[in-house]
Amino acid sequence: MFFPHPFGKADDKLFYTRILVSPVGDQLLLDFSKALLLDEKLGQDEIPDYLSISFSAVDAVNHFFGPSSLENEDVVVQLDRILSDLLAFIDKAVGLKYTLIVLSADHGIADMPEYMTELGYKAGRLDPDQIVATANKIGQKFGIDEVVRFFYRPYLYLNDEKIAAAKLDRIEVEHAIADALADFYRIALAAASSRLTAQQSNPLINKVRNNHHVSRSGDIYIIQEPYWFLFDKGPVVAMHGSPWRYDTHVPIVFMGFGIQPKMVHRRVHPVDVAPTIAALLGMTPPGSAQGSLLAEIFQ
Repeated sequence: MFFPHPFGKADDKLFYTRILVSPVGDQLLLDFSKALLLDEKLGQDEIPDYLSISFSAVDAVNHFFGPSSLENEDVVVQLDRILSDLLAFIDKAVGLKYTLIVLSADHGIADMPEYMTELGYKAGRLDPDQIVATANKIGQKFGIDEVVRFFYRPYLYLNDEKIAAAKLDRIEVEHAIADALADFYRIALAAASSRLTAQQSNPLINKVRNNHHVSRSGDIYIIQEPYWFLFDKGPVVAMHGSPWRYDTHVPIVFMGFGIQPKMVHRRVHPVDVAPTIAALLGMTPPGSAQGSLLAEIFQ
């Protein structure tokens, strides 16, 4: 009797997407990690080895089905089993008493706005095209058609060539558009990049500064109000990327190396992981490390 493969044929254009949005992707990564650990002989001498693994099925499933979905519930259960399998394998191959395990995440995620509405929250979806149209209307007041080059969430990029050709003050145009977008429905903040150094500090502005790159970032940083969805149209139903707590709160777990069980309630950050690992190994932190030492690990 023939049973079709649950993920379809390899030449199916959605074959790898189906693997991504299921526990199968994490299982394949687990198998690869086991092979890598053995073939590279990790943990087999006195020189420390570092292995970084990113199990990303939870991320993909959350995007397509939302964090409160049954699909996410299942993939989290499967991830728990995969982590248990990995730790058991490491214990057999190396020994957990010789291993430092660090678990964290790079972001959280908001629930679908439709589900948040059912719970009584004011939530909804923002149309990026309307944001661009609002900015372009301000550009037209300056005599520029389509002043927006493109919108790549969360940054709005302006067309510098058109602004220069109109012989306008670029900063003046940027500020006018940012001020107009600040009044846009359900936008919490529209921060002009040229104002970041002068603007008074507040939690949102500080996070925008931390995210800003002089040569790559856009001209206006858009932050939607809590629980409002800001993303292009398509199959993605839930998204992260905002500065709100549900998007930025992640766990950090250290295990091994004689670390005593405890729970820390002060604010810490994922960037604290690198200097803490370096200190545990008696090494100088990486040159680009910006975090602080997690002193609780050594107590």
